[in-house]
Parts: sequence; C-alpha cells; structure tokens
Amino acid sequence: MERFRVLSTSVLAIMGLVVLAGCSSLRAEHDYDPTADFSSYKTFSWIGPRPLLEGGQSPLLEGRLMRITDEALRSKGYHFVPDAEEADFVIAFTVGSREKIRVDSYPTAYRHSYRWGGYPYQANQVSVRQYTEGRLAIDVFDVKRHGPVWHGWATKNITSKDQANPEPVLRTIIGAIMANFPPP
Repeated sequence: MERFRVLSTSVLAIMGLVVLAGCSSLRAEHDYDPTADFSSYKTFSWIGPRPLLEGGQSPLLEGRLMRITDEALRSKGYHFVPDAEEADFVIAFTVGSREKIRVDSYPTAYRHSYRWGGYPYQANQVSVRQYTEGRLAIDVFDVKRHGPVWHGWATKNITSKDQANPEPVLRTIIGAIMANFPPP
C-alpha cells in the first residue's frame, strides 16, 4: 500500500507539472528569409496608414500595436520615417482569436481501504476548460525587394483581465515577438 501511495503521489506531481506547463500560454515564434541583409536596416515605417491587416478588432487596438512596436524598434536603434518608400523596411500586423476547449484527464487513487482483486481502485479526474486563444503576427517587408523578409507571431490564452487592460499584455507579447528581430 505504501508503494502505491508513493507511486500515485509521483504520478500526481508529474501531472501537475504537465498542467502547469500547459498554462504557460504565451508562445512566440518567428521565420525569416536567410538571404535578407538585416544588418543594413536602419529605418522603418508602417506598410500603410492602416497597418492592421485583419479587421474586426477594436479601432483602439491598432494604435496600441503601432505605439508599442514603435517603442520596441526604437529601443533596438531603428528610426521611424513617415514615408514608407524612404524606409528600409515596413511593418504590418495581423490579429485573430479562436475559442478552444481543453480536456485533461489524469488518474487519481481511490482512498478507501478495501481492494478489488488485490489492486487499489483507480479513477480518472477530468478537467474541462473553455478559453480564448489570441494570435498576433508582425510582418516585416523589405522596401527595396518589395517582399516579406521576417514573420514573427505569438499565441496566448486571453483572460478577462487581458481584455479589460490590454496594454500590459500587448507589451509582453510584442516584446516576446520582437526579441527575435532581427534574426541572428
């Protein structure tokens, strides 16, 4: 019985770590054109007067994205120029979200003293959670080449706190995306 308790405690601890790892919901990735000369980039602009390419979002979101991305790029030494044709690269955004359901099932030991067939009874505990996963993509286009050279994106589970006060989470997300720009 003691061996079973140690085993069930170990299984529950491992499952707890798996669940916690699944809760770290911010994931940032990037892709780029290895032939692009990122070291020559000094100036940036927006792809157009409305750089948020995907519609259906709050009109305030676009301004926040522009302001926070501008700050992130300036902190890396890039300079903003108002005319996109005079910039080395231009920026565009895409935003989206989708509703998701997560179902987790893990074994739990039945804690009574009787046994069936010499083995302790095992049960499964099931957890069901509905959430919204948001995605932000930032695209970099080389002005001279007239083509994309870098694509960074992040996904995050959006909470009601994020919706009520989007500024801190946008700073975190854009910071995570832009940490990979320019690529090494």
